[in-house]
Amino acid sequence: MTGVEVVGFVLGVLPLMISAAEHYEDVFRPFKRYRKFAPELELYQQQLGTQKTIFRNECHLLLATLTNRQTAKDMLSEGKHPSWEDPDLNERFSAQLGDSGVACKNIINLTQVKLKEIEEKTESFGSVIQQSIPVRL
Repeated sequence: MTGVEVVGFVLGVLPLMISAAEHYEDVFRPFKRYRKFAPELELYQQQLGTQKTIFRNECHLLLATLTNRQTAKDMLSEGKHPSWEDPDLNERFSAQLGDSGVACKNIINLTQVKLKEIEEKTESFGSVIQQSIPVRL
């Protein structure tokens, strides 16, 4: 990696990681709210929950190798945790990932794009389900 790539990576990955972790919660809301109305949603919610768990566990493991288990847990729970802005952590993060840094950033970006797509598609759950419920006169 060149110096410019390292700087771009350091400035880009940690904020992406927390943003993606937080975005899972936004995507989950419609699934939780409407899963009782459409049986298929429960399966999708389980699959999305599995992916969320894998993503958060990988983030936790990576952060724990750079800080400690409790700090990693706190960081993933608090989007405004001060460690997200720690330049030393950013440098250690970049060194830890080495040549895999660009791939990691791409994976996190892809995760965010897919979560956004799911969120956009689920925004209409409420109206679709309400339209499918028969009205009693």
